[in-house]
Amino acid sequence: MKKILVVLALLLVPVVAMAGMSAMSKKDMQAVKGQTGITLETGLQVTVGSLAWGDSDGFGTYTTAGWLILSSISLPSVHFGCLIDVGGTASASYLQLTTGTNPLLSGSLTVGSIIIGSSATSSTQVLGELRVSNISVVPTYIRISGH
Repeated sequence: MKKILVVLALLLVPVVAMAGMSAMSKKDMQAVKGQTGITLETGLQVTVGSLAWGDSDGFGTYTTAGWLILSSISLPSVHFGCLIDVGGTASASYLQLTTGTNPLLSGSLTVGSIIIGSSATSSTQVLGELRVSNISVVPTYIRISGH
């Protein structure tokens, strides 16, 4: 008997939930407009151990392999945050991603060591390092539409 009451109670839940809802007229539906969009945010910090470019047979009279190695690479941080919204005109609809004033890329690009050597793992002939500071890329919006 208890099982039957539980089953009946579960069957009545959708009916009770719908009790306070009523259908909207077409006119009422046309007046409904979205008030907010969707916010999407992500952030990335990228580092690379090393990047190597080599020539296995050298060049000219230098006939042994040679390598250029960039090691301890730190890239600018990536932050992507946007408001996703939909709108349009009489002739076209758009999906717009508005990014605001937050930079997409910010920070510095750093290469800890620039090395030349005879293998991809050489570490003896260090030429120095490379730094690019105060990188900032600030997009304002991306608009997507059909043709």
